Amino acid sequence: MGSHKEQWSRLLAPYRKTRKDKQPAPLDVVRNPFVQDYDRIIFSSSFRRLAKKTQVHPLVRNDHIHNRLTHSLEVSCVGRSLGLQVGQALTDMGHLPDGVRPDHLGQILQAACLAHDIGNPPFGHAGEEALRDWFKDTSHTEHYFKDLLPVERADFEAFDGNAQGFRVINTLENNKDAGGLRLTFPVLASLVKYPCSAHEALGQGSGKFNFYRAEQEVFADIFTTLGLMRDGLACRHPLSYLLEAADDICYRIIDMEDARELRIITYQDIKDAMTPLLGEEDMDAGRLDAMDSDRRRSGMLRTRAMMHIIPSVVQTFFDTYEDMMKGTLKGDLLKHAKPEVADFMAAAKGVFNSKIMNNPQKTALEIGTYTLYKRLMDVFIPACFNYSKKNSMSYQETRALTLMGSNAPAEGACLYTAYLRVVDFVSGMTDDYATFISQQFSGTAAQ
Repeated sequence: MGSHKEQWSRLLAPYRKTRKDKQPAPLDVVRNPFVQDYDRIIFSSSFRRLAKKTQVHPLVRNDHIHNRLTHSLEVSCVGRSLGLQVGQALTDMGHLPDGVRPDHLGQILQAACLAHDIGNPPFGHAGEEALRDWFKDTSHTEHYFKDLLPVERADFEAFDGNAQGFRVINTLENNKDAGGLRLTFPVLASLVKYPCSAHEALGQGSGKFNFYRAEQEVFADIFTTLGLMRDGLACRHPLSYLLEAADDICYRIIDMEDARELRIITYQDIKDAMTPLLGEEDMDAGRLDAMDSDRRRSGMLRTRAMMHIIPSVVQTFFDTYEDMMKGTLKGDLLKHAKPEVADFMAAAKGVFNSKIMNNPQKTALEIGTYTLYKRLMDVFIPACFNYSKKNSMSYQETRALTLMGSNAPAEGACLYTAYLRVVDFVSGMTDDYATFISQQFSGTAAQ
């Protein structure tokens, strides 16, 4: 495998799909390739739509509550901090190749974190579950999916926002089926938390995967080029562990802040969860008491918590460094975290599971999400099925294809591709648009 410096030289090589047979893009320019990647993501329509997609709490009126876009921006900040600190340590160890600076790692992670939720459907995890369950319904599988290969069916039955995001970035954005954002390979590999297909994941008893059969060649190209294919299996890029940690850190803290804003939990609940992490000096009781709102107090505790967690995660990165570089590290970084960080994450998860997830309004909206998705899928899948099969189509079905616009399957498209088009269209909707279309399909005009 060579030295760590040689490994990093390959792991960080800024190839793009358009430059694969040429030289990697140069790093010694003012607006280097990783900064360009960040810009490509932030100006994309898929990223912009995240402003109207649920993070945890659907369709809230409170402007202080996070959506997928604000969450992604915050994760990108934490990811950049982790990348800079890891990059500096690797420089001090002599492991970074010539011409690569700590800020390059920060930029890679900033871009990757920005895009980590770009494939999430309307209504977040409830939307993912609703899509999976629709595709697993036996009344659907026996009719619509009997002609699909098992590897094709798996993509739908295990639908995951991570794989949809990989498709959005590599296939759908910029020029559908012929473009993608053409990000650098290090950024793309850092996005991949689960380097396997749906069929492989289901065979291992997991539902977590990162690419559809349609993007299998793209995935293999990236991971082979960066030296991440070993003995026929794909290994995670080391920076993907930092992306995952940045996401986990943000949502565990921010979910509590949002829940306090909505009065689902109290400021004291947040303070109690922080106890394993922050001592009395960090809590700074005098300053906290002098603040004029629990919103500001919660914000101060969030800042103090991140000041502790980020350097601790960097230390955990190097505690597990050798296994990570060999591709043998099991689990995420926070699984191996220092006790005070692990205890805080467990306490925050406890608050989330016991109080936030069980909030009656949130629960009712999630149940309603199933009805919404059923209305959409009950129209679009039969329309694409009959179109692909060249069967006679009802007026409703022909109009459904018109509504799909550029997402409608091309003439002669196979069933697998036709169904992917439906998933692309539905998962790309905002919460508001999905709600509006569902209301129209039910015959109820939006109020």
